[in-house]
Amino acid sequence: MFIVLIMADLTTNNPDKRTQRREMQLKRRCRQRLVFIAAAVSIILVIAAVVAARAISSGQVESGSGMSEALDADASTVLGPSRAETTGTVEAPRTTAATASGAAPVAAGSSLAGKVIVIDPGHASNTDSGMEPAGPGSSETKVKDPGGTSGAATGVREPVVTLAISRNLKTLLEAKGARVIMTRESDVFNGGNRERAQIANQAGAQLFIRIHCDGSTNSSTSGASTLYPALIPGWTDDIYNPSYRAAAAVQSALVNDLGIPDHGIVERSDMTGFNWADVPAILPEVGFMSNPDEDVRLNSADYQLKVAQALARGIEVYFAGN
Repeated sequence: MFIVLIMADLTTNNPDKRTQRREMQLKRRCRQRLVFIAAAVSIILVIAAVVAARAISSGQVESGSGMSEALDADASTVLGPSRAETTGTVEAPRTTAATASGAAPVAAGSSLAGKVIVIDPGHASNTDSGMEPAGPGSSETKVKDPGGTSGAATGVREPVVTLAISRNLKTLLEAKGARVIMTRESDVFNGGNRERAQIANQAGAQLFIRIHCDGSTNSSTSGASTLYPALIPGWTDDIYNPSYRAAAAVQSALVNDLGIPDHGIVERSDMTGFNWADVPAILPEVGFMSNPDEDVRLNSADYQLKVAQALARGIEVYFAGN
């Protein structure tokens, strides 16, 4: 009888224990599923956030593209060799300096952003008849600064005009993001063309532009030419190609923008300021002061600004091509 009661008790209690175990297992599974669902939701939220961030970023990039304007391809056309009668006068400044008023903020995507450019206003009021080597190690010497030419109509000296144009050019280039250094910012310069070139070398300039006006025994001659270094091994062989390209771009801009006669780009082996340069160098002759009409224009503040704008556009074309 006692055994029967124990067996009866076992048969009545076991189902309850099995039920409890099933309930516990069910609860564990529910908790596991909840943990899994929570983890899955977290992962989905993270992925959604990353996708949204990428979409916003790509939208900003697309909205910013196309801010830079295409440069005039015609201005980069390489001109043929010079037909020129050029007298090779070099350098000059201007006291009527017309600054570019209301310079625009730096354009996004400008080819000039961060470029180091040295502007050399040709000649100076304090002429220097001292001699300097024509190039590194050369026994040939040249006069440091013969003074340049003068206006046939105005009598104004070349250094005055070149300084005015250079000041305008500095303002325009800086507005486009360039870092600009002037070899002189007054009527005076102490030293020769070797010292001017060394300023550009020490600055690590990406372009050394030497602003000059021209002169001729023929008073009817007008227009522009742009000089660049001849290829001289050990002196200019490393800067020859970029100097050539810069000269072509600047000459094209001067002729097209100013509507003046084209005397081409001119290779020169005899210029101290080129032979001492370790950086790309050019010398635009922006007009003939021996021509009375062109002389009057070159002494006009408005025209000086136009010349600077043409030079700036040519420089921008050059750097865009590089």
